[in-house]
This record gives sequence, C-alpha cells and structure tokens, in this order.
Amino acid sequence: MTLARFDIHVDTPATGACHAAECVLEEDSGVLRRVDFRYTRDFLELPGAFPLDPRRLPLESGETRFLCQGGMPGFVDDHLPDAWGRRVLAIFALEHHARRLNVNSAIELLTLEPAVSRIGALSVTAVGRAATFTHGAPLERLVGVEQAAVRVDASRRMTAEEFGLRQLVQVGSGSGGARPKALLTDGDTHYLAKFNRLSGDTYNHARVELACLEMARAAGLDAARGKIVEGDDGRDVLLLERFDVAPLGGRHHLVTVNALLKEEGTQRDSGLLFRYDDIADVLARHSVSIRSDVEQLARLALFNRAINNTDDHARNFTLVHRGEGYRLSPAYDLVPSMAIGEYHAAGFGFDPRPPKPSEVGGAGRVFGLSRPRLRRCAEEVLNAVNDWREFAERAGVEEAECEMLADRFNP
Repeated sequence: MTLARFDIHVDTPATGACHAAECVLEEDSGVLRRVDFRYTRDFLELPGAFPLDPRRLPLESGETRFLCQGGMPGFVDDHLPDAWGRRVLAIFALEHHARRLNVNSAIELLTLEPAVSRIGALSVTAVGRAATFTHGAPLERLVGVEQAAVRVDASRRMTAEEFGLRQLVQVGSGSGGARPKALLTDGDTHYLAKFNRLSGDTYNHARVELACLEMARAAGLDAARGKIVEGDDGRDVLLLERFDVAPLGGRHHLVTVNALLKEEGTQRDSGLLFRYDDIADVLARHSVSIRSDVEQLARLALFNRAINNTDDHARNFTLVHRGEGYRLSPAYDLVPSMAIGEYHAAGFGFDPRPPKPSEVGGAGRVFGLSRPRLRRCAEEVLNAVNDWREFAERAGVEEAECEMLADRFNP
C-alpha cells in the first residue's frame, strides 16, 4: 500500500488564496483504494467559504471518506490531467527522470511536477509546499509552446527548442481533453490555447471551433470567446479567454458534471447512458439560477444536435462557482463530428440523441420549459445555424471545409 498526504489550496475572490482542505490518498499497486478529505478550520470560518463539491463535500467539519473501487472522487478526477496532460507528463517522466509514469496513479500524477498552471481554483500540493496559481506562459512565447505541443502530440522528439518539455509540463498539462493545448497570458487576459495537429485533422479545428462559438452566441448561448493567431509555420492557434479567471484576481472554482455523477459506493463514472436529463437533474439540485441554466442547457442540447457535435460527454459540461453559488458554465468544445449517423455521447430521455431544433415544435415540456419558450429557443438555434456560412467566412474557414461541415449538420 502507498499513502500520500496532500494540501488543497483555493484562490477565489471570496476567500483569497488559502489552505482549504487536506486529503490522504491510499493506493495499491497504483490503483486508488481510499481517499480521506477534511476541510481546514480556517477555511470553514471564512465568510466566503463554499463546498468544493456540492454533492459529496458539504461545508462541515469532520472527515469524509471515499472508498474507491475502480474510480476516484470527483474533486480528484477533475484536478488530474486528461489524456493530453497525461501524455505530456508520461513523456516528461521518461525523458527527464528515466522512469515510466503510471498515468492511472493519482499519487504519481500529483507528485511528479508540482509547479503546474491549471484550470480552476484548486492547487493540490504535497504537505507544506506552496500553492501554484500561475496563469501560464507569456503570450510572446506562443510559437515555442505550440511547437513543443504539436511535436509531443505527433510523437516527435524535441531537441534544442527554445520552449522545451519541462516548460510544456508546466503550462500544457493542467487542462483537460485529448487535443494539444496550453495556458498562456498577456498579463491582462488569460487564455487556453488550442493547437491544430500536424496531421490527422479533417478540417482546421481552430477556425471551425471559433466559428461555432460565435454561432452559439447568436443562438442565445453563453459561450467561450476567442480569437485566432498564428503559431509555428503559420499554423492557426485558437486562443480562448478563460472563464475560470476572475477579472479582479483569483479564480472561479469548477466542478464537472462527470464529477457530480460519480457512483456513490465506488467513485466510478456512471455506467449508465449519459443524458441531458442527468445534467438537468444536477442543475435542479445545485444551481442557484435553475430557470436560466435549464434554458441554457436546452439551447446547448439543440445546438449540439444541429451541428453534429457528438462529443457531448459529461466532462464537457461544468458548473462554475462565482461567489453566489454554482451555475452552468459557458459552453465550450463545440465542434462538429464528421461521422454520419453517429450516436451522441449524451442522449435525451430514451433517445440516444438530443432532439433536433426542427423537431421540438410538437414536443411537450423539455427540462420543465414551456412549449412557447422551447420553440423560441429552437427558432434562435435554427436561425443561427442557417447562417453557418456567414460565421465560417468571418472566422476564416475555407469554403470547401465550410460546405463539408454543412453537410453533416442536422438542423
């Protein structure tokens, strides 16, 4: 058995930077068996204190124990890197420490490289270490960051690049997803940079995602904002403005829907078919603005079906705590799939796909929305998607790609 103790720090506008909690992880051969969690007394006494997981970590003294059978608690799972970050850390461990990293081990991932820039308001450190709340690499180093990221993504070794593997670990392993990305800042605005791959992409992801985000806002959605800049060799980079960073300092805490739907006794991801209904249930329990959040969710379900975004899994929906309580975060990762007839990661009711906006006219209440309100949402989504070519042109999407993607839409 391996035991490891960690301090959990937060830095939010309401609390400031502080030591919020302590946890102990117990693993057997790299498999997580138990996690014990306890808030610090100082955090509990803060006027701005809030539960780091509104379902499983109520704001109270005493220890919360998670028995893990093939899973891990949501607050741990959300903090650890996804496929892209784990790949960067695994290569770093091999190149710089001459050892093979067990990317399934939470303890190894948390202790490999402490000074990592991350999304969200948490910093998990070994006991006694200082917390890290940096915003990423300076924007003027974009070319070097992008070069390092796409080389790692394409399994090409780096030699004497100005921006090396250790720096990529610090700014490129603390965000989710499977595509190459990194955190950058110009001092005033802080970005999540998403990079096009050297090969394998069927379209220019950076420009298409920007077009879809602009289209989503026209459809009435609160969606991430961004811009296109050039990386190495003229490759396009999408810079998304981070919605987890507070304008006047500090961070907003994030909890994914995936974390909130963990199985109670095992901490595994639910084995049930994921549905938009599940997200609506989470909002009903934890949102401080249920009506507006449910309408946002309805628009998002209709929009994802309309653009054939089948990657609508539980990690792509997040609740954000901005001080007043938890709300559904701005929409993100809105890109079409090129597959035809593919099921969505999220279904609706007993259908493996969310409804088309053109089909909801005769539907009953969805997520508690009245028929007139639902029809209005559908009309605004349809109007925006019908203007796809205009949004694509504005974002610089090539005409051939624009038409190819339009053929996959399901309005």
